[in-house]
Amino acid sequence: AAQHFASAFGFESLPGLVLSSLPGAVLVASVGVSAAWISSVTDQQREQAVRCVTTLFSLHTLLLIPLVEFVIKPVVHRLRPDTLHHHSFSFPSGHTSSATFISGALFLVLLPRLLAALAAARPGNVQLAPPPRPVLFALWMATSLGTALGRILSDAHWFSDTVIGALLGALLLLPLIVSLPPDEPLPAASEEEADPLLAVASAVPPGEALAALAVPEEAASQ
Repeated sequence: AAQHFASAFGFESLPGLVLSSLPGAVLVASVGVSAAWISSVTDQQREQAVRCVTTLFSLHTLLLIPLVEFVIKPVVHRLRPDTLHHHSFSFPSGHTSSATFISGALFLVLLPRLLAALAAARPGNVQLAPPPRPVLFALWMATSLGTALGRILSDAHWFSDTVIGALLGALLLLPLIVSLPPDEPLPAASEEEADPLLAVASAVPPGEALAALAVPEEAASQ
């Protein structure tokens, strides 16, 4: 595969091709983390988790991609730097906008909540604590900037294409980041929800519970 890309685009663009594959890798990771998060929460929390995941992927698939590919690009009608190997329009960068949105969803929304759910299921496990917010933002920025650099090195986009693409992805994700901050995981289940037997026991008055456990004198004499 490397020889094929090198013969088609030149060895100098191989780093660009590798970096340009970041959106696909992040998308696969986001799907996996979403599935793990949904499966790790309680039934009461699962509806909220599914709604959050559905909103994220719907905004990416049904709003961001059509907006970039079918609205802005045909209207601006800007040619790419290398028209020999890239035949569609250039402005803005769909790869960069997608990488910015999906990586932000992964590192700022999905991953912290998965780790918080796992930590709630295993109290005292420090390794499952969500990373600090600056680390999450650094991973987000590194993925977005890496994708933008890859698109420029591949002669697929101008610099301004990647800047506007990143801004579109970030602006679309910003409301979700504000409404679902990473340091506020979903509410943990109570002890009664986690243990059905405890819930039944707590529903029975103490006097009735003692009476049910008491052994009748007639049965004891026998």
